[in-house]
Amino acid sequence: MNNLIERNPVPNSIQTSSEDPPGFIYPTYRAAGTEASRDEPSRNSSYEGVAYVSSSVGGSVSTLSFEDTTPNNHWSPPMRRGGDIRARVRGFSRTSRRNLLRHLASINRSAFRAFKGRIIFVTLTYPCEYPKDSQLCKGYLRALRKRLQRMYGPFAAFWRLGIQKRGAWHFHLLLFVGPSIGSVGELRCLISSSWYEVTGKVSEGHLHAGTRIVSVRRWREVTSYVERYMAKPEEFPEGLQTGRIWGVWHPKLLPVRWETVEVSLRDAFRIRRIYRKLAGKKGSSSLRSITVFIRHENVVRLLEFLGYRME
Repeated sequence: MNNLIERNPVPNSIQTSSEDPPGFIYPTYRAAGTEASRDEPSRNSSYEGVAYVSSSVGGSVSTLSFEDTTPNNHWSPPMRRGGDIRARVRGFSRTSRRNLLRHLASINRSAFRAFKGRIIFVTLTYPCEYPKDSQLCKGYLRALRKRLQRMYGPFAAFWRLGIQKRGAWHFHLLLFVGPSIGSVGELRCLISSSWYEVTGKVSEGHLHAGTRIVSVRRWREVTSYVERYMAKPEEFPEGLQTGRIWGVWHPKLLPVRWETVEVSLRDAFRIRRIYRKLAGKKGSSSLRSITVFIRHENVVRLLEFLGYRME
């Protein structure tokens, strides 16, 4: 148990009580917001008598809900609400950011490593002459994607649109590739030359400076990169139409699986108290659901502490 506590220390800002399993709290995305839904029914009268704890196997996200909303083991495309909502998007909303982090945190890290998969960071920028239309830029990104897939076949990836201080668009990519893809050097040459070509061969300097490709060795580097770049809060100039800020390529190629356990209301309130501590949420108002970033093994430890077992 001592080794376990040393590997998974409890942050100083979170105080545990004698009712908590020792050393289980381990937030993954420190800068991530917490998703919570307010509850209309009272604690004593309107619940069904049970609640549900869902956790991504091998991932770092869990949801406590007082209604059966078991997550699917795949991702559905985002729903569009209204006709011109996208035209009014200004910046990277908190909800969109949480969704991006939740999708990334749901990936089974051990399963991906067992597959001998690799993660590649890619940054794509434009030369001194750059397009003002974000949709045109996304067209260049789609062209790059087609070239890579013709060479290597389909693979999963996350992309994020951003804007530099000079007003030029740029992209951050997180590629999840299989062992069939060659060396990072080969991939770097292909991405650099392809991006240079699809954007119009504006300048020779852009061939060498328009891309940055880095291989990732540890998952901790992924979370650091995501918080610093892909999930960085960002405001866009007022009136600028961005459309979607981020997206996923071939999400079904990623190992994502959720497990759900039904718990009693008494234990659900205890879990909610712990999740509130983890999320740094104060107050005593009820929540219909709360989603936090916590490792799957720690959710299992918590449930076993309360007498439950995940199937």
